[in-house]
Amino acid sequence: MVELTPFLDTFFPLPANCPLANYPRRATLQDVFVELKGANGLTEVEIQQRFTGAVTENNMIPGMKMESVLAEKPDFPETINFKHIMDAAIFRTGSVPSEEWFNWADRLVTVAFTSNDPFDNQERPCVYPDSEGLQEQLSLCAELIFRAQHRTALYVILVIGNNVRLIRWDRSDTIFTPAFDYVADPDLLCELLWRVSLLSDEQLGMDPSANTGDTEYTLMDFLALDARNDLPSEERVLEPGEGKTDRPIFKYVRDKFREAVDSKWPRYRIEVPDGESVRIFLVGGPSFYAKGMACRGTKGFVAWDTVAERFVWLKDVWRLDYGSMKMEGTVLERLNALGFGHIPTLVCHGDILNQKTWFPERWEGQHGLPEAESRPKAPLPSQANTLNPPLTSSSTPSVPGKHPDVKMDGNLDELEQEAILKRLAHYRIVVEEVAKPLSDFIHGRQLVGIILDCVEGMRYSLLYNLTALTSSEIAHRDTVTKAELVHRDISSGNILILPKAEYNKKTDTTCIAWHGLLADWEMSKPLHTVEPLIRPHQSPTRMGTRQFLSVGMLDENPKTAEISDELESFLYLLLYFAVRYLRSSCDYPEDFIEGYFNVYTVQHGFIKCGRHKRLVVTELGRLEDYCGSRLTFRSPMDYIFKELLPLFKAHYKVQAHRKKKSAPPTSPTSSAHYETSSIHHPQMSREGGRDTSKYRDLEEPVLTRKRFQVTRKDDSIPTAEDEQDAALLADHDFVLGALAQAYVSKGWGWDKVGDRVLDPCASQPIVEPMSASNARPLKRRRSAGSVDVRVGVQPDPVRFRKLPRLTQSFTYKAG
Repeated sequence: MVELTPFLDTFFPLPANCPLANYPRRATLQDVFVELKGANGLTEVEIQQRFTGAVTENNMIPGMKMESVLAEKPDFPETINFKHIMDAAIFRTGSVPSEEWFNWADRLVTVAFTSNDPFDNQERPCVYPDSEGLQEQLSLCAELIFRAQHRTALYVILVIGNNVRLIRWDRSDTIFTPAFDYVADPDLLCELLWRVSLLSDEQLGMDPSANTGDTEYTLMDFLALDARNDLPSEERVLEPGEGKTDRPIFKYVRDKFREAVDSKWPRYRIEVPDGESVRIFLVGGPSFYAKGMACRGTKGFVAWDTVAERFVWLKDVWRLDYGSMKMEGTVLERLNALGFGHIPTLVCHGDILNQKTWFPERWEGQHGLPEAESRPKAPLPSQANTLNPPLTSSSTPSVPGKHPDVKMDGNLDELEQEAILKRLAHYRIVVEEVAKPLSDFIHGRQLVGIILDCVEGMRYSLLYNLTALTSSEIAHRDTVTKAELVHRDISSGNILILPKAEYNKKTDTTCIAWHGLLADWEMSKPLHTVEPLIRPHQSPTRMGTRQFLSVGMLDENPKTAEISDELESFLYLLLYFAVRYLRSSCDYPEDFIEGYFNVYTVQHGFIKCGRHKRLVVTELGRLEDYCGSRLTFRSPMDYIFKELLPLFKAHYKVQAHRKKKSAPPTSPTSSAHYETSSIHHPQMSREGGRDTSKYRDLEEPVLTRKRFQVTRKDDSIPTAEDEQDAALLADHDFVLGALAQAYVSKGWGWDKVGDRVLDPCASQPIVEPMSASNARPLKRRRSAGSVDVRVGVQPDPVRFRKLPRLTQSFTYKAG
C-alpha cells in the first residue's frame, strides 16, 4: 500500500511547465459530487451513472472523456466464469469506441464500481465475504486489458460507494492506495483526474513501441486472404509443380494470421530492436497468451515482417532481469551459429525502451538486494492450503488474486510465480518458424518422431559433433566451441511441430514432413552451473514447468539441472500426451493426469514430488495406474517406457545410495558417476528429418538388456546392473536409440482417439499429505456413468479397438 500523495507524485507527475498552482480549484468544488451523498446505500448502477455524469458535466478531465461501458465478457475462452462488473473508462476525446467490446482495447484508465472493498487499510487483502472473488474479478479485468493492449502498467480508479482507491498493476506487483471519501473531500479526486488529463499515453501505461496499425489495415486485410499457392501442412508427397516457391507458406500459418486480424482484435505496428536499428512487424491478436497477472505476460503472435516480407513468430514477454539470465535471442544466436537443428532461427530481438517493472528496483535500492537469488519471496502454502502473509515493509506490494497453486506461466513454477519482487524487463524476440502445437500430432508414431527430434536438438546444444563437419568446416574448427546448455524447461508448450517441404533425391519427389522444434530457450543455463544455496525463509529459484520436472529437481533443494533431468522431462512429456490423446488401458485418463502431473506434496515449506510420480519412477520402474494395473498402449509406445523407466529407477537408487554413504559430489555430467566403459551407446547421425533409414541401423538387441532377478538382503544397495543402467542416462544416446527403435518398429496404427480430458482448465494442482514413500495413491471416487460425460465413449471398446494401420504390418508384441 502506498499513500495517495506519493502515488500521485510518482505515477501522475505534473509537467515542468504546469505546477500544482495551476490546478483550477473551483468555489463549488465541495458540491461536485452532491448527488452521491449516501452512496453506500445506492446500487452499483446508480453510483456509476451519477459518478460519470458528475465528471462529464464538470469537465474534470480536459481533453478526455469518462464513458460508461458495459464490461461484458469478451470473446476469450477462459473467461467463462467472468462476472459482469459495472465500470467506466477514460478515453481521449474523439476516440471513444462505438462498439462495446472495443472498450477493452482502447481504454486508457479503467474506473470500476463495487459495493464491497476488496482491501482494507492494512498491507494485505482484507477478508470480506466476497473480497476474494472481487479481487479475482478485478485481476481478470486487468489481465484482459493487458492481453488486448500493449501496456507497461494499468491504472484503475476503484469506486466503493463514497470511497475511492487507486490501483496500479504491472507484471511484477500490484500497488494500491488507502481509501478516501471523495464525497466529503472531493479535492483529491478532482486533482487526480486533472493530473490524468496532463499525462501522455505512455505515462498512463501504454507502450509507445506498439502503435495501432491504421495505415497498414489494407495490407493486413490483403495478407489475410486465401492464397492459391499456400500448402496444406499434412504429411504427404507433393504433386509435380506444387510448392516450388523458395519460401512456401503453409495454409495453417495464414489461417492463424487471419484469426489474429479478426475485427474483434486491435491491430498493431510493433517495433523490435534489430541490432542498431528497429524492425517493424504487423500483428493482430495474440495466438498465445499466458494466463494471470502475476506472471511474465508472455504473448505470441503470427506477425508479418515488413522487411523480409514473410510471416514470422513474434514473442512479447517480460523476462527476468538479472545478470545470470541471458536473453533468449542471445542463446539462439549462439546455437544458430553452431548450426544446430530442431531449434528456432533467430530474426531479431532486444529489450524494449528500457521498460522495467517499477517496484523491485525501488525495493532493491532501499534494501540492497541486487540479485534474484537474494531477494525475499513469499513462503509456500502449508499442507492445509493456507497462504502465509508475505514479507512486508512500509510499502510492500500486495497481489490480489487466487491461491498461488494454479496453472502457471509455462516457464516458471509456483515458487518463482509467488516471488514478491520480480525484476522484469520488457523483451521481444522474433524467429522464422511459425509452428503448430504438439497436440496437433496425428498418431503415436508421429508423436514419438517429434519428441525424438527435440531430444536430438537438446543433444546438439550440449555437444557440437566435430566429426560431422565437412573439410571446409574442419579448417575453422578452432572457432567452434561447445554450447553445453541445458534447456531447463522441457514442457508441453515448448515442444512444437514444424512442417517442412523437403526434396528427396532418391525418389526425386518433394514431401511434407513434420519435425520437432525445441523452443523457448530463455531459461537455459550452462551445464555446469551450480545453483546457489537457499537461505532461511527463501524459496529456491527452481526453473521449469512443475508438471514435467524430474523427481530429483522437485525433491532436491537446490539441484543443478543434469542431462538425466532433461531426459526424464522428455519421458514425462511423452507420457502426458500418450495418456491424454492415444488409446490405452487407462480407463480414467483425467484422474491419471491429475494424480501423476498435478499432485504434489509440501515438506518443510517446499514443494516436493507427488507420490504417484515418485512411485512409478523411483520404485516400480514401470507404468501403473492408481489401482496397480499396468498401463499399456498396445503399440511400440510400450517399448519406450519398458526400456527407459528402469533406467530412471536405477538412477535414483544409485543416487540415494551415494547420498546415504555421503559420497563427495561429482560433476553432473561426468562419466565418473558410473562405470561406462563396457556400455555400448548407439550413435545418432547429426542430420535431422524423417529419413527412417538412419533409425533402422539401430539393432534392437543393442537396446534390450537382460534383467537378472537377484535375491539380496538389502535392496537399497545398487547392483552392477543398476550402475550400468544408470550410466545410460549420462548422455542422450541410449534414449535417442530407444525412441528411434520404437519409431521404426512395426505395429503402429491410427491410435489417436481425441482429447480424453474433458476440461483441462478445471484441473488444479492438489496438495497431498506427506506419507510413506511406498504408499500407493488412492484413486478418487467417481459417480456412476461419469465416463460417458468425461470421455464421450465407454473406454472398453475404445481402448484396444482394431484401427486402420499405417504402411507397416503389426509385428510388435507388447510386454
